[in-house]
Amino acid sequence: MIACNKVYMPDTFIKNNLSIVISFIAAVFAAGSIFSEFTALKDELHLIHERLDEKIITIDKIELRILNLEKKLEYERGLLEGKKIITKV
Repeated sequence: MIACNKVYMPDTFIKNNLSIVISFIAAVFAAGSIFSEFTALKDELHLIHERLDEKIITIDKIELRILNLEKKLEYERGLLEGKKIITKV
């Protein structure tokens, strides 16, 4: 029996399995890129929701102002018609 005393160094694994190591590094890089894209999309979606909420609040305020103006207009119209009726009698 012949004993074979081979010493495996850490760089030996890398040299022998270079394609596996490169594939692993590429997979980690791709996963990081995909994660950053999803994070960016999430942040953008939150920003869009905040801007939309602000626009909805602004539209509600404008609708209330329009309703108040319409109420005042109808009040003045009724007041003027009432004065016309009183002056005719």
